[in-house]
Amino acid sequence: MNQIILASHGGLAAGAKDTLEMVLGDVSNVHVVSLARDDKEPITNKVDALIATFNADDTVYVLTDMLGSSVNNSMVELSRNGAAFTVISGFNIPLALTLAMSPVPVTGAELAALINEARTGLTNPNAPIEAAVAPTKKAKAPRHGSGPAKIVLARLDYRLLHGQVVFTWTTKVQAERIIVVDNAAANDDIKKGALKLAKPQGVRLNVFTVERALAKMDKLNTLGERVMFVFGNTAEMLQFCQGYKLDAINLGATANHDGADQVGGKDSSVFFDATQKADVNQLLDMGIKLYVQQTPTYQSVDIDAKL
Repeated sequence: MNQIILASHGGLAAGAKDTLEMVLGDVSNVHVVSLARDDKEPITNKVDALIATFNADDTVYVLTDMLGSSVNNSMVELSRNGAAFTVISGFNIPLALTLAMSPVPVTGAELAALINEARTGLTNPNAPIEAAVAPTKKAKAPRHGSGPAKIVLARLDYRLLHGQVVFTWTTKVQAERIIVVDNAAANDDIKKGALKLAKPQGVRLNVFTVERALAKMDKLNTLGERVMFVFGNTAEMLQFCQGYKLDAINLGATANHDGADQVGGKDSSVFFDATQKADVNQLLDMGIKLYVQQTPTYQSVDIDAKL
């Protein structure tokens, strides 16, 4: 049997399943996994637990909300770590319907054709039908060749590269290079591979340990690029700033967990425990501006006092 897991932020997956039920009736082979802002359990744990309930000969498809989202990145990483399922990003209802109704597994060229067919449903029905034109690749940002780098954003985000970074911040600050500073990611080829899939077209990406990032700063300051830094945790962010002081840091998101307090207001996705607060307080002592802001459309909240 084909088992379909719809995985999304918020209620998208649940809404899609509701639509499938209206069309098909029984969709007992369609399952929903969602990621909420205040979730403490990783979405990978939810998917692992769900797959454990399937039969060994079931074929599993995980349909995620969009390429580059934290949900999609987590699923790609999980699949590359040995979990037996196929990830399809940016699903729509026709694709989910076909997979749910298919009595046999859909793989290889047949799956590729199904994905292409699903894309044709994304159209303006009031416009004349025109021959499909292959999308043009976004050219890589030209190398300026010399001059100091301009650090246009430094962000704390435990998800590293995902929708908010790829689709909003990169465009807002016109970053030409993203440097992810995260020791675990830099030493994990699977995680690095997932990050490369998520990066915006035309933007260069490096995934460095703290030590390597600091060692690269002199070279970086000869390239004349607009650079965005993304840090995965407060400890490594502090370590980097002790070697290379940043002017300001955007506190974007940290995982909610036991003993952590929400920082920056009720709409914030930043949660700090005592150890993280101590790291942040040291950054404040260094004179670094800290502010909470999920995306450019959210109001920025300055952290003026120690936590």
